[in-house]
Amino acid sequence: MPQLKRQRTKPLKVKDNGRSADYVTPNFIYGCLGGCRDSYCYVMRYNHDKVYINENTEQLLGSVAKHADALAWPKRPNQTDPTYYTYDIGCSTDIGLHWKHYDWLQVFAFFRDHPTAKATFATKYVNDKLLDFDPQGKVRIRFSLMPQKMSDLVEPRTSKIADRIAAIPRFIAAGYDVHVNFSPIIFCEGWLDDYRELFAQLAAVVTTPAHRAMVQAEAIMVTHNPWQHERNLAAGMTEAEAHLWRPDIQEHKKSGYGSSAVRYARGFKAQLCEEWLAVHDAVIPWNTVRYLF
Repeated sequence: MPQLKRQRTKPLKVKDNGRSADYVTPNFIYGCLGGCRDSYCYVMRYNHDKVYINENTEQLLGSVAKHADALAWPKRPNQTDPTYYTYDIGCSTDIGLHWKHYDWLQVFAFFRDHPTAKATFATKYVNDKLLDFDPQGKVRIRFSLMPQKMSDLVEPRTSKIADRIAAIPRFIAAGYDVHVNFSPIIFCEGWLDDYRELFAQLAAVVTTPAHRAMVQAEAIMVTHNPWQHERNLAAGMTEAEAHLWRPDIQEHKKSGYGSSAVRYARGFKAQLCEEWLAVHDAVIPWNTVRYLF
């Protein structure tokens, strides 16, 4: 289990994003206490033995306020949001899981009340305690989705996929902006049939025109990492690695932060994206996908 450390972080820099958010805030928490044996997790890839709780919340939010206040207004609409500048507040942790370890109410309230900034974060957990707060549409929760068969293999001990999908209407009713992440998309035998079932599950729950207009998605093909691969093998996660580490169909890349990673080879990835989108469009009766990479 990772060690929990409380500190006052010095890096207060807001980073550009441009995919699921316009920007990424400084870390409120860095690391994860989940123990979910998530074999592909970005956080565990770079920080697997400690969890840092950054207690200088007002300074962190002050840096966000300074950044947001310097941006031109009104915002030019883009793929992240038509109105507000979006800030990912959980890039280095899972807020749904770590709700009790931080004063997230202070963070949520900051974005709810800020005139131009909006928060967003992804989660693999359904935490109904978040429903006690009304963010008035200024906090976006992105439920990560993949076929349950693969989820059982690569992210055991997280919330079941059906539970994440079932939570969508509840969180919308509570005032959250709700999106989904089809992430990571992992190629395996029968993968398109598994996604066809997943898409049908989602379409059966998100049924109203208003909800379908809101529930959009990003779709992200899996990337992996050499030292995470070795760590997973040492932990006995060989079955998961058989799907995540595929030298026959993967190529090396340098991540946005300069580290080594592997991803599906360019031509093969383009074919996978085309096949995946064809199944999505045949089953999902509204256009969820904002972008696929």
